Amino acid sequence: MATKRVVRTFGWIQNPGKFENLKRTVQVFDENSKVYKEVRDIKIPNLVKDKDVRTTLIAAMNRLENYYSYKELVGTGTSVRAQAPCDAIIQAAIQDQGNKKGYIDNWSSDGFVRWAHALGFLEYNSDKDSFYLTDIGLEYSRSTDDSLNEKIILIEALSSYPPAIRILTLLENGEHLTKFDLGKQLGFSGESGFTSLPQNLFLDALANAPSSPPTIKNSIRSDWEGSADKYARMISGWLVKMGLVAQGRKNFVVPTVGGSTRNEYISHAFKITKDGLDVLRRAKGASKHVRVPKRVYWEMFATNINDRVYVRTRRAYTLYLLMRSNTALNTVQLQVKLKALGFEELEETIENDVKGLINSGIFINVTNKGYHFKDTIKPFEIPEFGVTEPLVKGEMEKKKSDLRHKLKHVPHEYIELIEIAQDSKQNRLFEFKVVEFLKEVYDYNGKHLGGSRKPDGALYTNGLKTDYGIILDTKAYKDGYSLPISQADEMQRYVDENNNRNAIINPNEWWKVYPNSILDFKFLFVSGFFKGDYKKQLARVSNLTKRKGAVLSVEQLLLGGEKIKDGSLTLEDVGDKFNNDEIIF
Repeated sequence: MATKRVVRTFGWIQNPGKFENLKRTVQVFDENSKVYKEVRDIKIPNLVKDKDVRTTLIAAMNRLENYYSYKELVGTGTSVRAQAPCDAIIQAAIQDQGNKKGYIDNWSSDGFVRWAHALGFLEYNSDKDSFYLTDIGLEYSRSTDDSLNEKIILIEALSSYPPAIRILTLLENGEHLTKFDLGKQLGFSGESGFTSLPQNLFLDALANAPSSPPTIKNSIRSDWEGSADKYARMISGWLVKMGLVAQGRKNFVVPTVGGSTRNEYISHAFKITKDGLDVLRRAKGASKHVRVPKRVYWEMFATNINDRVYVRTRRAYTLYLLMRSNTALNTVQLQVKLKALGFEELEETIENDVKGLINSGIFINVTNKGYHFKDTIKPFEIPEFGVTEPLVKGEMEKKKSDLRHKLKHVPHEYIELIEIAQDSKQNRLFEFKVVEFLKEVYDYNGKHLGGSRKPDGALYTNGLKTDYGIILDTKAYKDGYSLPISQADEMQRYVDENNNRNAIINPNEWWKVYPNSILDFKFLFVSGFFKGDYKKQLARVSNLTKRKGAVLSVEQLLLGGEKIKDGSLTLEDVGDKFNNDEIIF
């Protein structure tokens, strides 16, 4: 019986940024390096307390074959990361911040291994779930620290890394772009592994946050970002250190709830340099430049979605078909070819996949005749069918595919809400994206609020015969939302506060978002889907506040947005659907 393949994610890195630690990661593979000897003879004996683990790791470093398993490199963790014992080679090789323990945790170790692999210094053997040193990795290991040769090797490695080239491409015209500007155009938008926080709502949060204590705003600046924004920030940081990109604060004037304005800034904002343009020209194979071959991996074609094996394989074959064709292929031609390989997909899904490949840094021209591959990519492995698990499209992927077909006017990036709505860890992002969708697609006015003693959003219409306001609460739950009494009570409090507008009861006066002319108010809960006695709770809040409410699933939110955009639904129609029940469009 064949061993089941371990499914890992490569190519996308959020955490590590120090090149000296990247080099130490690579040097543990080089038996002639000082780091190798230091880790084997000093670090592991002193930091690894478990005798059996210590013996195993030293034996691994002494084996004749130049490879380490993933577990030997990265180790294991505990529920409390700070208390995890040292049990792996990379953990021991790199000091933690402040050198409190003398080693890093398994999550950080995974980041450094992924980074070294993404830049081509390590190669992965899927059969053994192990890594070995490449020729360029050995060259990097033996380069003099901070030398010109070391920098040339790193720039060459970054040039072969598609997401780095994507960042340079987005900056090519000289614009000053923030991590949010970059993140929303990076990777496979429309799925939870590549989320981007709406920049305007981020700035709203900054402008309306108290200036004292400063930790509140500092926390927003450092912690509020989507996964794609993190990728953009991290990759741009590497490019800054190589002199290919310059980082500089970008300033904004932002209106507040009270009507005044505040000066805010985003520090993670970037512009391309002359050296960066030179690297990009070479990556494109312009004029006399020889194009640098890119490294791609099956493991980078999706991150943490449920159907990642199926989706990665579909996208890998889409790229493979484009690479093999001397002429442009349109979506219908790709659809036929993919069907012959076992993938029965809608044209919209194929369009979305190709857009994601482009946004990952692969050069594909979009022409009237279709998609024309214009890049050089090193050969990459596509796992055979059945090696990992049956390649069957799951229910989530089916629903997303169906929505891509139905949403002709709504940007497909919002389909990510289907997945985010089921992940409570992304509750804040869910709030942001729902408010953004209601403003950008439905054309409501208003703001994202969130935080202590505020609803998630305050929205309102402008220009209707009778304008109305909406008090919004959003909930991301994996198994559906039953609207418990505690959450209904919280909504009742918000509706009462808005009805009474007493600054003594709530000094933050969040209701000032609404114009004084609006007298009709409704309340709304948005979640993945609803279950249980939510109708009973809606009726109770309505009876107590004399306002009507509703619940709205994410799928209906998206479909309603499509009807708004195609003109078959108006905001008056939406307002009429608030009848203490679920809204269905």
